[in-house]
Amino acid sequence: MSKFFKNIIFVLLLGCSGEEALFESDNFLNNNLENKNIIVAGSTLNDGAVIWINQNKIILSGDSDEATGLFFHNDKIYVTGWKYGGSGSIWSLNLDGTDQTLIELEGQFSEGQRIILHDDDIYVGGYFQNGSCYWKNGEKFNLTTNADSMTWGIEFDSENNIYNVGYYMKSHNLIPAFWKNKQRVNLNRPRHGDGEAKYIKILGNKRIIAGTVMAPHNFLGYLTKPTYWTNGARTSCQIGSVDDGWQNSDVFDLFVDEEENIYLAGFSQDMDFEYPTYWKNCQKYILENGETSGVIRSLKVVDGKVISAGTKSYFPGTPCIWVGDEPFVLEENDVGEVWDMLILDK
Repeated sequence: MSKFFKNIIFVLLLGCSGEEALFESDNFLNNNLENKNIIVAGSTLNDGAVIWINQNKIILSGDSDEATGLFFHNDKIYVTGWKYGGSGSIWSLNLDGTDQTLIELEGQFSEGQRIILHDDDIYVGGYFQNGSCYWKNGEKFNLTTNADSMTWGIEFDSENNIYNVGYYMKSHNLIPAFWKNKQRVNLNRPRHGDGEAKYIKILGNKRIIAGTVMAPHNFLGYLTKPTYWTNGARTSCQIGSVDDGWQNSDVFDLFVDEEENIYLAGFSQDMDFEYPTYWKNCQKYILENGETSGVIRSLKVVDGKVISAGTKSYFPGTPCIWVGDEPFVLEENDVGEVWDMLILDK
């Protein structure tokens, strides 16, 4: 999206926003998340790739456009992201935002999506010009290449097997898949439909993968549904009745709590807007009772509270955090994106 077009959206957002539309309080985070550090990765139109640490914005070094993944280890924040038409990056920095380092990801048009540390090595899941891949300390390892293929989530199991999740195209269909030690395994999808696997959580012998499937629909052509696979068994959630106008959805995060409740976060869409939405064990919840448009791109559950990070409005929007249904605006004077969030004990 061009900066000119984003500026037009920004002016429109400022024109329609006000104190009655955006909940704001200097003490909002302290009152709702006492003794926690909240780190959010994303971007703003004016600054490019940024993170917010307890609402304090840190501009990441280099000229990247987006910060998309976060990990915390040994008092260091690790971030991945990318530049449109450029390359992906890994940053590390202290919790106060100081001592930034930058590593470039190998591969033309590389895009890092999620980041983890394992045995003190930095792993990033993503893709590049020729297909899907992952990186170890910036070095690229190909998964499916010379085809339309992307991956997002990356995880290790207790036996040090590495998993990537994504999709690849075959015969004009998108096939949801995971790669275990670079060996691809297909996931179930609807007959004549498509799918995208995006995020993964491994709990002992249980492998939970989240994404979407697209099933053929007589009126809409395809209907996209939030989906998770548990050890390969597919469960697809409902977005609402087509007769009521619900027609689309997407998933941008997976969270599994201590009781193994499964949360999928993203948006649901009717004939008018996209709405910030999450599904708990496939039960649908729209933030702010559907009174705001937007998207959730990261979700956590802390002390029984659902904490969401995303934007009001969509692509770009107003970066914010929701505690339950109450929003806190991270960036009042610019539009941007939010892609990931960490919540840490102080």
